[in-house]
Amino acid sequence: DTEVAIWGAGHQALAILSFLKMLNKIKYVIDSAPFKQGRFTPVTHLPIVSPQKLISDPVDAVIIMAGSYSEEIAKMVSEKFKGTIEIRILNENCLKR
Repeated sequence: DTEVAIWGAGHQALAILSFLKMLNKIKYVIDSAPFKQGRFTPVTHLPIVSPQKLISDPVDAVIIMAGSYSEEIAKMVSEKFKGTIEIRILNENCLKR
């Protein structure tokens, strides 16, 4: 089974998570803000973790939902993990590479 992480615990990402039909595939939600880490997402109850979790507990894919920071995050994950993690950015109404 493919394990997925969501990057972004902002209000838009959390709203989208509440409608997803693939919650059983999502392992955790990543957010760089320390005050969000160690908590759980509302409605879906997924753990919110630091970016370091990708190293200690890797996933197969990351879906980035971080608004204007999405491209920057995608670049960082791509450089750090050298193609071992699939990366997609949720933009408006589609997932893009």
